[in-house]
Amino acid sequence: MDKVKGMMFPGAGGGEDNSADGVPWWMKYLGKAAGITAGVVAMLFGVWCSITISPLCLVAGIWQVSAGFLMIVIEAPFCCMFLDFVASFAEMVERRPPWQKTVLYVVLALPPLFLCFSLTTLVGSGGIAATGVLYGMQCIGKKASANDMAAAARSGGEPDEKNIMDDGDWQTNP
Repeated sequence: MDKVKGMMFPGAGGGEDNSADGVPWWMKYLGKAAGITAGVVAMLFGVWCSITISPLCLVAGIWQVSAGFLMIVIEAPFCCMFLDFVASFAEMVERRPPWQKTVLYVVLALPPLFLCFSLTTLVGSGGIAATGVLYGMQCIGKKASANDMAAAARSGGEPDEKNIMDDGDWQTNP
């Protein structure tokens, strides 16, 4: 079963609670599911946006279809197994940190909105950007334990910031 999962979703992690990077397995699969859904939605709405007489909306629709296809290639390489470069490209992208996927997806989502602001570009690009936000949430990391947060609230330990004026060294060495 793990071999099938590894082929369908390379680098997505297994069934363990946390992988080496500290991101839970369910969050990785949630990002992948959102990416696949957003890619399909972006392609559908991109085709719909391309059916127009405005040249800028035509370019925005083509951009959106291309961005949706790129998301499908990255998130679901099993959909494009007939292309020989897809597996190696998906593996390369999966080895990257999540913040790079965040930047990629948010940047891919912006041009259609600036070229032709309409409902079709808003929904299609919104899905792409939402996937980027989900990958951005993976970068934030795990929340601190209740004991750590209580200790930080009490300020019983070492403060996070140090005031250089409290040392008194500034008076002796001006």
